[in-house]
Amino acid sequence: MTFIDRIVKKAEDLRRRIKIETAKTGRNRGIPIETYKNYCLTYADRINKLRGIPGWKKREAREKIFKVYFDLQDYRGAERQTLKPNQEIPFSSLPESIARYLVSAESYQGGLGFSTARGLFLQDSHPQSNPYWKPPKRKYPVYKVPESEYDRLLWIHEYTRNLTLEEWIEDFERERREFLYEMRRLRFPGGSTTTPAIM
Repeated sequence: MTFIDRIVKKAEDLRRRIKIETAKTGRNRGIPIETYKNYCLTYADRINKLRGIPGWKKREAREKIFKVYFDLQDYRGAERQTLKPNQEIPFSSLPESIARYLVSAESYQGGLGFSTARGLFLQDSHPQSNPYWKPPKRKYPVYKVPESEYDRLLWIHEYTRNLTLEEWIEDFERERREFLYEMRRLRFPGGSTTTPAIM
């Protein structure tokens, strides 16, 4: 058996592991489907990184692995997030009276495989606030300024604000012209800023 065949066999064994685990636990402990799907993606990545194997053989192996991945996506039943069966108990395996007490039908949200249970335990214990209707307190105090200070404050704002690109280009060109003028004046101290004729 080649290395690529061993990788495909590992992926196909995930189906068998689900059957064995379901028979062992009687569907009470759930199956770590997300973990198994991540294994499939890791196996497909390993196959992509193999060297010295023809492309058609890699493609066939990836197709087999992704068939297992899509079968895992279609799994219906209790799920858990860890590989250890006794660490988590899914809500579907709790007695109905307890499950009804903990979670109401409206508390489930989500889609595309990402579901959450809202309103459980301590999730809603913090005070609810809506920043649109009750804005947070300002970090800085607000001062009232007399109208006589408006011009000075506007001048300070204009002086300290960041320049736009056009303003920066104009400022740069002006400084460049001033710099070149000063360099020419230092180079030709006689007052002429033109280049002397070569004799």
